[in-house]
Amino acid sequence: MTSTTSPDDLFHAAPVIAFERNNSDIWKIKTISSNNVKYGILVNASGGETDILSHIYKEDQDLVSRKMGGAILQKRPGIELRYRIRAGAYYRWVEEYCSVSYDDAGQPQKALSYLWISSLPIEWALLYKGSEIWNTLNSKIRHDILNQLTAILGYLELSTDLITDPTLIDFTQKEQNAAEKIRDRLIFTREYQKIGMLEFSWISLSDIIKEALNEIVMDPIQVFIDTGNSLLYADKNFRLALEKILVNIPEHATGATKVHISLEPVGDGGKLIIQDDGCGIVQQQKTRIFDLGFGKGSGYGLFLAEKILSIFEITIQENGVPGEGARFELMIPSHILEIRS
Repeated sequence: MTSTTSPDDLFHAAPVIAFERNNSDIWKIKTISSNNVKYGILVNASGGETDILSHIYKEDQDLVSRKMGGAILQKRPGIELRYRIRAGAYYRWVEEYCSVSYDDAGQPQKALSYLWISSLPIEWALLYKGSEIWNTLNSKIRHDILNQLTAILGYLELSTDLITDPTLIDFTQKEQNAAEKIRDRLIFTREYQKIGMLEFSWISLSDIIKEALNEIVMDPIQVFIDTGNSLLYADKNFRLALEKILVNIPEHATGATKVHISLEPVGDGGKLIIQDDGCGIVQQQKTRIFDLGFGKGSGYGLFLAEKILSIFEITIQENGVPGEGARFELMIPSHILEIRS
C-alpha cells in the first residue's frame, strides 16, 4: 500500500511561509498562508492587515527598507532579502524571495513573497536571544560608566586649574591619564561587541574601502585604489577593520605621501595589499603590533582589526620593509571573494 502526499501537504510541512503584499503599501500583508501561526511569525492577533516592518528586528529594518525600496524603483521582478524576524519571544533568521509584477505606469501590480525560515535548532535561537539580552545589558552599563567617567574627567580638569602644589598637580594628571585609559577600554568593548552581529552580504570592495577612508583624515597623503569591481562576502564590520588599519598611516607613518590599496589573485583567493611609503615598522615590532595594548595609541586598533578579519577567515600580516613603508597583506579565501577587473 502506498501513500501519496499532495503539494499542499509538502508546503505546510516545510519551514516556509507565503504571503501577498498590499500593492498600495508594500509593507502591509494582504493574505498569508495559515502555517505562519505554526511558526509564530507575522501573526496578527488584532486582525486587519499585518505590518511587516513592525515584526522585523529593529537593526535590520533600515537595510530591508532600502533594499526593497531600491529594487521597486528599479522595477526589478525579483527581490531577495535576508533579515531577522520576531517568532514568539525571540527572533529567527529568514530569507525572503519577493516576486513583483508592475503595471504600465511602473507601479507594483502584484507582490508575492516566500519566507524560508532558518533551520537552526531552537537552542541556537534561544542562545541568540540570551546573547542579545546580555549585549543590551552591557551597552546600558557601559553607557552609564562612560557618563560617570566624563564627569570625573571634568572635575579633574577643574581641579588642575585650582591646584598650585606641583605634587598634587602631578597626581591629578596621572588620575586623568588613568581615567582616559579606562574610557578607551570601554569604547573598545563597544566596538568589539559588534562582531558577528550584522548581516552578511556581497559588497563592493572598492566601495567599502572608500567608506572606511571617509572616516579618516588622510590629507595630504594621496590614496590610490586598484581593486576593480571585486566583491566580498562580509558585513559592515569589515569596514571597521579597514579603518583600524588605515588610521595608523596618518598617525604613525612618518613621511608618508601616498598609499596604494590593491588586490592580487593568489591561488583560488586573493591578497588585499595596503602599502604606504612612510617610515615602516621596525623588525622587532612586526610580531607584536597585533597584540592588545601594544603601540603608542590606545593599543587596541590593530588587535581589533585582526579579530574582526578572523571572523571572515581573513588573515593579516605586515610585510613592509623598515624605512621604506608599511605593507599590510590581507589573505582572503576564495569562498568570500569574487575578483572582477
